[in-house]
Amino acid sequence: MKKLVLCAMLCVLSVAYGQEKVQNEKLTIEKGTYFLNGDFSVNHSNNIIKDFYYGSSYESNIFNFSIAPKIGYAIKDNLLIGLGVGYGYSEVEAINPFNESNATTSFNNFSILPFIKKLFPVGEKLTLSIRGEFNYTYTEQNQIYYIDSFDHAESYFVGIRPGISYFLTKAIALEATMGVLGYTYQSYKDTDGDRNSNNFGVNLNSNNLFFGLSYYW
Repeated sequence: MKKLVLCAMLCVLSVAYGQEKVQNEKLTIEKGTYFLNGDFSVNHSNNIIKDFYYGSSYESNIFNFSIAPKIGYAIKDNLLIGLGVGYGYSEVEAINPFNESNATTSFNNFSILPFIKKLFPVGEKLTLSIRGEFNYTYTEQNQIYYIDSFDHAESYFVGIRPGISYFLTKAIALEATMGVLGYTYQSYKDTDGDRNSNNFGVNLNSNNLFFGLSYYW
């Protein structure tokens, strides 16, 4: 699935670039420009989860949805800063390893997303981009069934996301990002005590594929 999505994005980029390379002018988002953006992501996956406590394995269906509206401002030509807020919903449906009944756990995620974004125009309508961001996410777990459980969790992320934008008009652009490189720190709090984890690396999972629509003025 990840390879298919990546190939599709590369094909779109190739076609768009082929259309744009005949143009002499390149896109410029001028200093002083404001913009509104909305990113969204939806994906579903099927996994085998190992329960180390009970020494068993079971199948799970995982659904993720997220949306993140943002507002920003161009502090220089093609250099933008902004702030966003995000909401995400995740659901894990699993088979109870003891009686084969279905069990569901759901999560709500709330995020604050400051960022800086640099555009690299390759034509009149097409631009590549790199978005540097820091975000804070608070997660609530609503139900607990046979998976690693916690009352709530907090995570901090700093890293970069590559993206592409295609301007339908001077004011409206379609945008997409895939993958992320960065560092994540997570802490979990429950009745048994606190836990934490650290991770640094590249993530190309489908839950890091975002599509969006931006309005510039």
